[in-house]
Amino acid sequence: MPKCKGCQAEIIWIKTVNGKNMPCNAEKTTIVTESGETVVGHIPHWSTCPQFKNFKRGSDLVPGGETK
Repeated sequence: MPKCKGCQAEIIWIKTVNGKNMPCNAEKTTIVTESGETVVGHIPHWSTCPQFKNFKRGSDLVPGGETK
């Protein structure tokens, strides 16, 4: 399983509806929407990574954990 280059957490890559790859936490999480519906999914890794400031769009991190 791929790991974050910043914090070494296990991540997965999910393709968004816009066709972009997004790194997400590997574990699934259940959330409750404002309308009361429960949804199971993955949280974007940038929202929990302690090293998120070291990565920005266009950096050397590409889908699959490889470098450019």
